[in-house]
Amino acid sequence: MIEEKIEQARQLRREDALEDSQKVLLGLYKRYPEHPLVLYELGGAFDVLGETERAIPFYEQAVVQGLEGDDLQECYVCLGNCYLAEDEQEKAVAVLQKGIEAFPEKNSSRAFLALAHYSNGEEETAVKLLLELLVKTTKDEDLLSYEGVFEYYIEHLDEF
Repeated sequence: MIEEKIEQARQLRREDALEDSQKVLLGLYKRYPEHPLVLYELGGAFDVLGETERAIPFYEQAVVQGLEGDDLQECYVCLGNCYLAEDEQEKAVAVLQKGIEAFPEKNSSRAFLALAHYSNGEEETAVKLLLELLVKTTKDEDLLSYEGVFEYYIEHLDEF
């Protein structure tokens, strides 16, 4: 029942029927107010509608209620991004760092963490994180030919 309704809400979201998706999720929330996936998806419903302040408590509760796996990793990213939108950079940094610690193989938290540091006035840290991510993930041969240079900049960025 829950999984079917969540898939229905996701399909509606993919079809850009955002309000209809939210209605489905609000109905689920009334029946299952502590279900982590329901909380996470409802946070997402508010988030895609630009209501980040309303999304935050749902994302937070999804984590508390035991959200797991890829959904948890994405929840950390979404929650961090909502904190950024609400000008709460320190909370964004903290939750994105949790995402990196819990899911070190995923890189989206690293990219958003760099944005959080940048928004927090920590431009040097942001650039270093992005350079590390670039070196780690690129397959571009031209960029890879400068890997050593980028690694030097990561360690010595403040000297320039």
